[in-house]
Amino acid sequence: MKPNAVPVGERRLAFVAEWYHSEAGIIRTFLITYYVTDKAVEVFDQRSRRTFLRRTKIPELTQRDFFVGSKINIFGRQFDIVDYADENTRSNLARYRKKGFVLLKNNMWSKHLGKFLKTLIENKININMGLMVEFSPKLVTQFLSGKTKTDVSSSVLMNELLSGPGISLELIGDNVVETMKACARYKNAEAGASSVKLSPSLEELCESEEIRNGFYCSDNDEDVAMDLKFFFEASHSIIKECSFVNSTLAIIKPHSIKDGLLGDILGEIVANGFRVSAMRMLLMARINCEEFYEVYRGVLPEYIPMVAQLASGVCMCMEIVAVDPEKDSHLEFRNFCGPMDPEIAKLLRPNTLRAKFGKSKVQNAIHCTDLQDDTHLELQYMFKILD
Repeated sequence: MKPNAVPVGERRLAFVAEWYHSEAGIIRTFLITYYVTDKAVEVFDQRSRRTFLRRTKIPELTQRDFFVGSKINIFGRQFDIVDYADENTRSNLARYRKKGFVLLKNNMWSKHLGKFLKTLIENKININMGLMVEFSPKLVTQFLSGKTKTDVSSSVLMNELLSGPGISLELIGDNVVETMKACARYKNAEAGASSVKLSPSLEELCESEEIRNGFYCSDNDEDVAMDLKFFFEASHSIIKECSFVNSTLAIIKPHSIKDGLLGDILGEIVANGFRVSAMRMLLMARINCEEFYEVYRGVLPEYIPMVAQLASGVCMCMEIVAVDPEKDSHLEFRNFCGPMDPEIAKLLRPNTLRAKFGKSKVQNAIHCTDLQDDTHLELQYMFKILD
């Protein structure tokens, strides 16, 4: 049996994807086709030569979710897209779905994280993975080994990375490596002319010396692969641990990230008396979403769509702490998020996150821990229990 024939002229994207069968301990290969016109997905099992999923509309998935290196959830199964399945898809996407890497230094991201991410997203540079990291001298040495930097610049970078937690990001975008290099070298006469013309918004961002000197970026595709492996695949313990002291959990939901609101929401959080003390981006399996929302099963009629929304794409998990140590972080942040229903929030609490960025009870932009006693449990689940 072969995949269904596609009408001439119909726009589609085809990918090779892998699914790990945990019980059997094997990796199975699938052909995934995304039909752009009706936002439908078809999955073909290459091993059995049978259609695993007939052409089915999945509103949670959009064209932006499909590129080499992405992870997608289809009815509870997590697929890793590992290659293009045809030359048409390759030629259409390979040009502007390049990978890049940046590492935000502590003194920059603690002040400008929201603005930095918002500007990148506005320029069609998407955030695919993110992790707050904390270096030891040994890990800094491992990270810098093999990089073509002078002893002076390496020494400066080492000191900057040891000064506080950093944020590592995988970026996806058109010519993203050269774009980020142009940002870092903006107004640096010694660096020479860049092959990339920055947009007005990126130029405005890089007018700040603190921002353009506040991040490291990979120099080429080989360095990108090496840096991504170091931060997101290696087994060393580089993730910044939660403090679990007067803190609470926040999750920026997949629909907000897909709508390009990650930077806006983070900017609002840090501008209103909160700081982020731990962070990681996750693509949660449906069973984990069900476990996480178990307390709402049978209580909220929105339980099933809530699970589907959380499983529909990557989310940003954060430990949030009130800047004022005298304040109750859980209570303050829960109030700042606002009522679950954005329509009610707009009427009663118009300055809250859900009033500004929410769409519905399910797509209400952000999850916050409901009960004080659950803060440690939810933080443990997101930062300790989930791989």
